[in-house]
Amino acid sequence: MLDRLRALAPYGLLLGAAAYLYRAAGAFASAARPGELGPDVWPRAVLGILMIVCVCAIVRRALSPRVAAPIAPEAPPLEVDAAPEAERFRLRLAIGIALTIAYVLALDTLGFFVATAVYLALFMVIGRYLRGRVIVPSAVLGSLAFVFVFMKVVYVSLPLGVGPFKALSVWILALIGVR
Repeated sequence: MLDRLRALAPYGLLLGAAAYLYRAAGAFASAARPGELGPDVWPRAVLGILMIVCVCAIVRRALSPRVAAPIAPEAPPLEVDAAPEAERFRLRLAIGIALTIAYVLALDTLGFFVATAVYLALFMVIGRYLRGRVIVPSAVLGSLAFVFVFMKVVYVSLPLGVGPFKALSVWILALIGVR
């Protein structure tokens, strides 16, 4: 029984924290303008989904005939031959972190669309996916999808960039119907 409670505890704690934050998000000081979503809508939507997932996980684990495995099982010890492979993954991780920092720094200059497309493409290359015929359309369509969601659904203002990057961003926004 104690093992079952240990398996449920993280979900219970997360559920409690999400419920607290959901309530706090309802007290945002600014109100929505008529016809637009308020500042509390998206945080509350995400927290509501998180609470649903937590309740489902609690019910599933509580009704399960066997106790779930530990959340973070111990990793097997690295073999001597695995050391060079682990070192390559550490290098990829460092490159990914540097790429993310560069992405944030480049947003104001390149604009969201271009910076995100380049970021997505380079991240795929870092992950050892090298098919250019897939990388380029995936990066461009992924960036377009992010622009659409942030600008048309969530109403977040995104950096446009400077010079030709701004012109491209304005053209893309006009293409998807953002004024």
